[in-house]
Amino acid sequence: MDKKIVVLVHPGLPYRKTIKYGCDRAREINAKLTLLAIIPEMNETERMSLAVHEFAPYTTISRNMENEAIEFLDRAVQYCLDSNMTVETLVERGSLEDVIKRTAGNANIKLIVMPTATQKKHHSSFLDAISQFAHNMLDHELRCPVVTVVAT
Repeated sequence: MDKKIVVLVHPGLPYRKTIKYGCDRAREINAKLTLLAIIPEMNETERMSLAVHEFAPYTTISRNMENEAIEFLDRAVQYCLDSNMTVETLVERGSLEDVIKRTAGNANIKLIVMPTATQKKHHSSFLDAISQFAHNMLDHELRCPVVTVVAT
């Protein structure tokens, strides 16, 4: 059974201190460091909003979000390589809460590290997710801790 520390990397959020924190924790417990990128999926309300306001076809926007997430993950991996850190990568689709819950359900995952949202566009989704995880931790629904790192 391989122990893992998972670090969330998300476009627009700082990742260096978050990865460093995860790497330090992984070394402490002799675990593997895994970078997690989440490709968001839009719900029906968001899809309808795109159609009504005629921003762009859903497939185009979805593809752009996927490319952005993968490019950001590649940048984080390059940072790890430049810093002599060995990492694995994981790409998941879904909402932030759902992916973190699924990831936390894996018995091999010992800790999930999230960056702190620093831009207003990320605040609500990350704050909602953090409050959701805090509630779930009290109800013992998650199998591992989820922490956020102030990474300004």
